[in-house]
Amino acid sequence: MDTSDFDKQAKSHLAIYNGFMTASKIVIGLVIVVLIAMAATLL
Repeated sequence: MDTSDFDKQAKSHLAIYNGFMTASKIVIGLVIVVLIAMAATLL
């Protein structure tokens, strides 16, 4: 069984997962900032 191809695929999946998690954190952060801004304008 050739493991070099599997390692490349596993690394690419891990990179995609890490990028997705980072993007999710940024989106969640932006949503929180928008909610705080909306609350501040209402007060």
